Amino acid sequence: MFIDARGRRHLKTLRAGHRITIRGTVIVNDEIIGNFEGCTAGQGEAESFLVFRPSYAELSTIIERPAEPVFAKDAAVILIRAGIGGGARIIEAGVGGGTLTMALLAAVGHEGRVSSYEIREDLAEAARHNVRKYYGETPHWTLRVRDASFGFEERDVDAVIADVPDPDTLVDAVAEALRPGGVFAVYVPTVLQIKQIHDAVEGRPEFACAETVEIFERGWHVAGRSVRPEQRMIGHTGFLTFIRRTAVPFTRA
Repeated sequence: MFIDARGRRHLKTLRAGHRITIRGTVIVNDEIIGNFEGCTAGQGEAESFLVFRPSYAELSTIIERPAEPVFAKDAAVILIRAGIGGGARIIEAGVGGGTLTMALLAAVGHEGRVSSYEIREDLAEAARHNVRKYYGETPHWTLRVRDASFGFEERDVDAVIADVPDPDTLVDAVAEALRPGGVFAVYVPTVLQIKQIHDAVEGRPEFACAETVEIFERGWHVAGRSVRPEQRMIGHTGFLTFIRRTAVPFTRA
């Protein structure tokens, strides 16, 4: 990630022996590869840039993706409230461009496991490409092109994360796959979908403690003695619903 004097970010891939050009500034890749993060590139050229590895927050807004990503403000809440950490076993229903997949893979580590289901081959291929390019090798990831509502292969997983249009159709599959105490986390953009998922688990003994939250993010302008909220903020992106799995055995109707 190359950051210019105005804070604009430029995502580039470095290759040994190559050069890249950003707005007229020629940068020799070999001068950056192996150097410390936070180094300066392009000194003596028309423009110089600070160089860092991109964070999830930066990647999710800049990389090319065929579907709207789960932004950092929502991804962070999903990870924490679903209890996703090292060694966890996670099912992801709906991968989009693979941005949330990368956050899940990083959180569980190589001792954990992420199993993703995506109904569309074009989205699955975009996710494969982005994860391979921006994350790296993923022996702890499985991606299946399949309708998740037909069921999951995994059992006793710690969490199921759903970013699909009709998460209410997954309720039976989730009840069968989640361990007791596990979390079903749902990301949807509309209030109608919130109602559908709450209705789908209401009265079912396998589920409890359903709650929905919405996260806003407001930046602040800080320059000398001028300290004030930014005029723009990141408002609605999606609603997050979290549901706990009880110890009641699942029985298919």
